[in-house]
Amino acid sequence: MRLRTLFSVLLSLFVYSLVFSQDPTNFPTSLHKTREGKRTWYKKENGGFENITNIPVENVNCLKCHPGTKADGTQIDPTTYTPDCNDCHNFSAGTQVPDDICLKCHSRQKNEKALYPGVDVHFAKGLTCMSCHTKKEMHGDGTSYQSWLDPGATEVRCEQCHSPLTSNPSHDIHSAKVHCTACHAKTVITCYNCHFESELQAKIKRPYGILRDFVLLVRRMPEGKVYSGTVMSLKYQNQTFVTIAPYRSHIIMPKDSTRKCSECHNNANIQTYNQTGQIYVVKWDDNQKKLINTKGVIPVPPNWMTALKFDFVDYTGRVDSATDPTKWVFLKSGADLAQELSAYVAPLTAEQMTKLSMPVNVKDGTTLLPTEFKLLQNYPNPFNPRTTIEFHLPKATNVTIKVYNSIGVEVKTLVRNKRYEAGIHRITFDAGNLPSGVYIYKITTPEFSASRKMVLLK
Repeated sequence: MRLRTLFSVLLSLFVYSLVFSQDPTNFPTSLHKTREGKRTWYKKENGGFENITNIPVENVNCLKCHPGTKADGTQIDPTTYTPDCNDCHNFSAGTQVPDDICLKCHSRQKNEKALYPGVDVHFAKGLTCMSCHTKKEMHGDGTSYQSWLDPGATEVRCEQCHSPLTSNPSHDIHSAKVHCTACHAKTVITCYNCHFESELQAKIKRPYGILRDFVLLVRRMPEGKVYSGTVMSLKYQNQTFVTIAPYRSHIIMPKDSTRKCSECHNNANIQTYNQTGQIYVVKWDDNQKKLINTKGVIPVPPNWMTALKFDFVDYTGRVDSATDPTKWVFLKSGADLAQELSAYVAPLTAEQMTKLSMPVNVKDGTTLLPTEFKLLQNYPNPFNPRTTIEFHLPKATNVTIKVYNSIGVEVKTLVRNKRYEAGIHRITFDAGNLPSGVYIYKITTPEFSASRKMVLLK
């Protein structure tokens, strides 16, 4: 019996040495060990949630988050827990780490598989987590990264398997500026409106629910490619918080089911933004007494902190018990703090928003230009003190736009005989030095003239 035990120990040590033969000293600096990504997102100097809680990340449960047991089933003591190799490896069973071990911690990916069974083309072909991810990503390379989004922190790339890309209109037009995820991910998912009192007081993770069937379009920095993104949100002591981030979905559609051009270009969310200057990402439905998230592709515009709207709820039940769905009540509209980690994510540019506003031929990816001259109603309206004026040109021409007061006196020339290309164009009118009242804005070209009323309300 002693010989068998000794043999088992020696085997475990041998297996352990094989697993970490690259460099066993790397693990202490790995993201799996340090949990540095959580600290980076949370801390005050990065515009994080600590600005609302005023509680250091070391005093909340994030850095000690654990799956309940080690890989071999040994129960974890939360008071003494620190991440180590045995979280993932059951060395007595070998060196391979099955997906169910990964998914004990990576709950978002677990929810992806549960909510969209059989959709992901990679899982459908029998690939596992470690078919794409590398030992370096798991064990570290000796560098202390701040986030998985840091250059070098991850090695997995779509192009490692899918290269060279098939030549088609979508790839030819987008591959240099748009990442694969923006077109091929069916959806991103996220838990929404986490109730942080439950986390602090009872160590219970209590989100309102899961947002699904949507994709944010952001730019992943520093490369600047358009990337699929998601949102994270929390509530604490009537204060609300939201942040956007790049997100690599594990719900990748087969090539014959990828996103159509019209799902991004000039879609309903783009049109809503162009007409109102806003997109409600999550809205409280008072009739159903529930939060409802907007579906489809949602662009993150340059002014996203005010343009993207989020409603929040509060949990009125006991924080030390299971969630009672009837105890959620409407709290407020809007986030008290919005975070944008500029090292990793940025909104789309004004030029990209303009391109997304133009209809596209789904057959060949070519832009469909406006078919007629048009002057649209400004938004917002009434406004204070800035508003956006949009106009459509079916051909290149010279444009003049002037603003008049209610008795017809010119008060501002916004554009003077400037040549614009065919397309959809927007300009901003700042009426900071004008009094409240009704104003008229007028567009004039050699081929077209039109005017509309707007209301400045200070």
